[in-house]
Amino acid sequence: MSVCRDLRLYLRVLNSLGMMCWQFETEQCLLQATPERERYALVYAVVILSATTGAFTYAHVQPQRFHLKIYNRTGNFYETVIFRSSCLVLWLLYVCLYLRRHRHMALVQYLLTINRKCVIGSADRQFLNNFILYAALSVISFGNYINGYSRTGTDSIALVLSVVVYTYAFLVLCLLLVFFVSLKQIMAAGLTHYNAELYHGMSFDQIPSLNCRQEILALCEGELNECFGLLMLPIVALVLLISPSGPFYLISTVLEGKYGPKQYILISLTSIFWDVPWMIMLVLMLRTNGITVEANKTAKILAKVPRTGTGLDRMIEKFLLKNLRQQPILTAYGFFALDKSTLFKLFTAIFTYMVILVQFKEMENSTKSINKF
Repeated sequence: MSVCRDLRLYLRVLNSLGMMCWQFETEQCLLQATPERERYALVYAVVILSATTGAFTYAHVQPQRFHLKIYNRTGNFYETVIFRSSCLVLWLLYVCLYLRRHRHMALVQYLLTINRKCVIGSADRQFLNNFILYAALSVISFGNYINGYSRTGTDSIALVLSVVVYTYAFLVLCLLLVFFVSLKQIMAAGLTHYNAELYHGMSFDQIPSLNCRQEILALCEGELNECFGLLMLPIVALVLLISPSGPFYLISTVLEGKYGPKQYILISLTSIFWDVPWMIMLVLMLRTNGITVEANKTAKILAKVPRTGTGLDRMIEKFLLKNLRQQPILTAYGFFALDKSTLFKLFTAIFTYMVILVQFKEMENSTKSINKF
């Protein structure tokens, strides 16, 4: 049996990182919040909250230690903002996950039931591929941080804190992203299952399938948005803040000739791939729209059902009138849609912020040049 069956691999890693500390009964596919797991969740949350608060306070009290020698004032201010924001987002996520842990458990439990009932075994490979992608990008991200910050002349304490905080932030935030993608895939597979039942012949016997289909959509627009939409909001905001750092690092180092020929290629590759892991995970999360596709298929299937002159016809017509224009929309707690339409807006915002950073950098350099004369 696949190691990703019932998302058990995800649940183990989430538990090890103190985010969703539940005991999983394999035979009954049952999640339980045992007293031991509850204590573990509380201790882990307290440790993370204390560590992030300490790192945030240290960066606020000693900002000069986080200054990169290769950056000017604009670049160093941007760097300290990223570090503090990463600590703040981790703090908020662990508070939210701990306070809503029972609500999250009920949601995941329901989706695991759908997974066993409706999803075929081939979906296990899809879950596993998502996790392998996440693991590979985590290694790339860690390598980028080690190589990038070790060549900037940063204070040793700030260097360790930066690498640890950024790497851990990637592990936690992107694990939530890929877990969210897998939950969406379970919902889409459930809709596919019930659409297949309707396709093979609509009758009064298929009414339960139609009701189950509506339950999944209601869960998508309700509890999934409430639980994970709130988590996606600070994650996407942080990615939006971090994304210009790669191009800015390239402009401030390689393009200004601050490294020799031997380091040129390595630093260039680090700069180019600096944001790639974050962007791949974000695109994966926003491009997964199987729920919408399968929801629209239901109306097409029902529209082709032959009319029999019975109460079934009236039920189908009523359903079509009510759901024809209804689109399941996943949002970041109502602030923006979590679908492909947001990708272009995010890339536009990232490019805009990068241009603003470069403009401030050039203004500072021009001011310094004028003051020398």
